[in-house]
Amino acid sequence: MVRHINTRRLLYGGKNRFGVLNSWIFFGVLFFLLILLYQRDATSADIFVTPPPRPRIFCVIVTYAFRHEHAAIHIQKTWARHCDRYVFVSDDVHILLEPAVFRNIRDKWQRIRAHLEYIYKYHFHQGDWFLYANDDNFVVVENLRHMLQSYSSEELIYFGCKMRSKGRSQALVYMYDGSGIVLSSASLKRFVLEALINEDLCSSHSKGSEAAKELGRCLSNVNVIAGDSRDEFKKHRFLPFEVDIHLGGQMNDSVELHKYFLEHSYHPVIDMNLPVSLKSICFHLMLIPITYDLYYFTQNVHIFGASQKWDLENLELEIKNFYN
Repeated sequence: MVRHINTRRLLYGGKNRFGVLNSWIFFGVLFFLLILLYQRDATSADIFVTPPPRPRIFCVIVTYAFRHEHAAIHIQKTWARHCDRYVFVSDDVHILLEPAVFRNIRDKWQRIRAHLEYIYKYHFHQGDWFLYANDDNFVVVENLRHMLQSYSSEELIYFGCKMRSKGRSQALVYMYDGSGIVLSSASLKRFVLEALINEDLCSSHSKGSEAAKELGRCLSNVNVIAGDSRDEFKKHRFLPFEVDIHLGGQMNDSVELHKYFLEHSYHPVIDMNLPVSLKSICFHLMLIPITYDLYYFTQNVHIFGASQKWDLENLELEIKNFYN
């Protein structure tokens, strides 16, 4: 004969004098478990919903009137749009580029001083990191942002292709100015407010081709560290020359620029070349039209079988900068 379970007796204990007590224990345990589940979900939500803050990158792109149409306009149409903000600095006006204009400054060091002081005065609040690049550079901004996530913009540090002056003792460390230099907001502030105003710390005289060295000296004198921009495998992310030299070619010590780099590179150069990072950030362009080729392959091509994560934030930046 089938026996039916009396749920009322099971839940409330029926005539069992301990039934009421048992039911209260049951509901108490259930309530406690629900609280634990809620706290677990809330903790998990806190972990996954609050990622580290996204570094804001302000790009300063150096150009000249005779290169506006030849070079700068193509940078504006490609990688510059991926910066959170950008500004061109030039020696003349241009209707599309709308650069900040610095006329009659012939010395390179004087231009660097003027550019960085201007950026601090008028754009400091718009970035956490400040990329100082040329109109013949190609920059993968996403890789730069990825690298900078490991650092705080409050650190006194800057990055680039690391160099050192000749001399065994107290060699000056600086960055190669042909492949981009990135300063934290704290470093830019320290440079403008402490270095520029003190002749003992930072020269106001013309330096010609020694401009990058003088920038390194000024930053060092106000305790800004020259960071290591290489990746975890000690491969280079800021490359001094063209892609074809670093990928499949090699430097030639009979070429003046190559010889200079080989003599001053902070890191040893093996077999006349640098190991190239898969997370490369910046390199030099010999032919400006290949900007579009590089941009297409770095931003649009999807590799079959690879994870396809479309970065909506980068898309929003590109659209915003296109219409601004």
